[in-house]
Amino acid sequence: MGLKSLHVSTEAPSRVATEIRRRISGSTVKLVADPKDAEAHLRILSENTEKSIQTLTGAGRVYDYQLRLRVGYRASDGAGNPLVEPTEIEVRRVITYSETAPLAKEAEELLLFEDMRGEAAGQILRRIAVVNARLPAR
Repeated sequence: MGLKSLHVSTEAPSRVATEIRRRISGSTVKLVADPKDAEAHLRILSENTEKSIQTLTGAGRVYDYQLRLRVGYRASDGAGNPLVEPTEIEVRRVITYSETAPLAKEAEELLLFEDMRGEAAGQILRRIAVVNARLPAR
């Protein structure tokens, strides 16, 4: 990422923030508890999941659903200057539905949401890395 240290905070409980912390812990970037000690500060502003009907069959039954994860975040440097203005990313997946296997489809939905959180965490970290790389050397 080009950073030595990062502080991650949230406005509400966030599984995306947990995934970001997990990914950072396996890298050369140090995860710090105090934002004053961090080279950059990432704040997760919101995290929302949605499930809506995508397609109906000719008989009026659900054929598939669209799953959506929205994550709002912002990032700033150690001095509080914005690196990434408040931004929202959205990750989507489509899942087919089966009336004969509702429990299996529910488990699949949970796995898809976890995968979506991982993708959102990766997108956020890549965005911070790109923005940080464009800054003049400190």
